Order: sequence, then C-alpha cells, then structure tokens
Amino acid sequence: MMPLSSCLPLWRPSESTATTQRQTKKIEDYKPGYPRFTALLSAYEPYFFCRRFNMLRARLLLLKQDKLSMLEERLNQVDQQEESLLFLGKSRCDKNTDRISLLSEIESCLADYDSFAERTHQMLNFGPARRRDVESLQNWLDGTGCLAREEAAYLTHHRELVSLAPAGDNAIIQLEAWVEDKLIRFYRGFRKSRFHDISIDANVYIYSGPLTKRAARALLLFLITLLLLMPIVICKSISTISIRIIVITISTVSYLLILSWLTKSRTIELVLAGATYAAVLIVFVSSTSEIQTYEPASTVKT
Repeated sequence: MMPLSSCLPLWRPSESTATTQRQTKKIEDYKPGYPRFTALLSAYEPYFFCRRFNMLRARLLLLKQDKLSMLEERLNQVDQQEESLLFLGKSRCDKNTDRISLLSEIESCLADYDSFAERTHQMLNFGPARRRDVESLQNWLDGTGCLAREEAAYLTHHRELVSLAPAGDNAIIQLEAWVEDKLIRFYRGFRKSRFHDISIDANVYIYSGPLTKRAARALLLFLITLLLLMPIVICKSISTISIRIIVITISTVSYLLILSWLTKSRTIELVLAGATYAAVLIVFVSSTSEIQTYEPASTVKT
C-alpha cells in the first residue's frame, strides 16, 4: 500500500503566490497613450461610456426617411401612369420594369431604414454615464496627458455620453460612491489597502474589495428600517389623532422622496409604494387608537 503522502497533491504556496503576482499588472506597466488609457478603462466597467451622436443620428434618420418618401411618390406616379390594369391587379403578370426596379430599391432602403431605426432605439435606451465617472476620467487625462485633447474631447459632451456597463442597483451605487468619498476623505489608510492593486498612482482609487459594498448595504438597511419604524415609534408615543395624521403624511412624503432619489422608479411604482406605506401606518394608528379607547372602559373598580 502506498503511503498517504504520496497520493496527495503537493501545494506550493510560494509558486501560487508568485503566479498571482505575475498576473496582476498595474496600469502604469503599459506605455503612455492608448495602451495605458484602455488599461484604465478595462479595470473599471463604469468607465465604458461613449457618445450617442444624437445630431448625426437624427440627420441620417431624416435623410433615409426623405429618400423613402421620394421613392413612395415615384411608385405612386408609376401606378397612376400604368395603362394595363392587369399589371396592377396581378403582380405575377406585372411587366412594368420601372415598378419592379422601384419596389426592389424600396425594399433595400426600408431594410436599411429599419436597421438604422432599431440601432438608434437601442442606443437611446442606454443609460446616461454618471458625472462622477466622467469627471474622474477627465481628471486622470488632465494629470497624465495620455491622450491628445482632440481625441479626449468626447468626454466634454456630457449629454450624449451613455454607459455601456450593465445597470446595477441605483441605490447601492449611489451609497457606495458616498461611502468611498468619505473613506477617501477621512480614512488615510484606505488607499494603502491591498484591494487598491490596479494602479500605483496615489490619486487613482479603483477599489475591488467588499468594504464599500457592505457599508452601502448596511446604510441602506438602516435607512429602510428607520423609514419604516420611526413613524410607528412616534405615533406610539402620541395620543392625539391629528398629530398622528401629520406624522403619517410627513413620513410618507419623505419615504417617496428618498425612494425616487435612490431608485429609478416609475410613477405607478411610486404610487403603489406610497399607498402601501401609508396604509400600513394608518392601520397601525387606527388599531392603537382602538386599544387606547377600550382600556378605560375595561378597567374594573374595587
């Protein structure tokens, strides 16, 4: 029987660690210019944004539309000038070469028009790039000068910039950005963390650790709990119905404002959320009011 040690694979931590370190490449390891700039973009998905070119798309769409309109008019003229009604009523017998060539051209132009309209619709559905990410790239380019100003000018078209990164939870994203800003400002050891391994530049903050995500989720849970329970605690300590109604109104308005700010909710979703939130508070207030009403009556004197 072979000894157990010879059957088990050997683990060499030094080689594994060395391999991992060799695979981790800093942004500054790439040559200045597009190699270093694209290394920065690939290190952080929200930096994948580009211009929509709204004006050019509108121009091309109008030109393609006008070309189809002219072809439509020409087809109508050919039909009006047709002498043989058989050709108009039976396409299999149609020998009018002008109409046949026109229909073929119309089909080609329509396919191009539909394809362009679909691509434009897809581009317009992309979410806008976040101003924070755009300003970060602008600051990095101003500090490093990796790209010519003319080729980095696309970052100045704020209204046309769209993000190609998958859309995440807007509330978590905003809270993560807020947490990261506070850590950068008040925690000096944040930049020295081992999760800042993308760049050696002290001004580049691309954090890959779990701290910001966990802190953002904790803040979100705390905020939700506060919004749900604080009105109940206040109403519990107040016996006047009118003041309770005022507390419910203020709480509902605050809840909807925070919900609309943190999330990209539609109107119907806000209406349903507000109605549910107000209904829960009203049920609680009415139930506690009934309990307080029946308590004196149920008291027995000895």
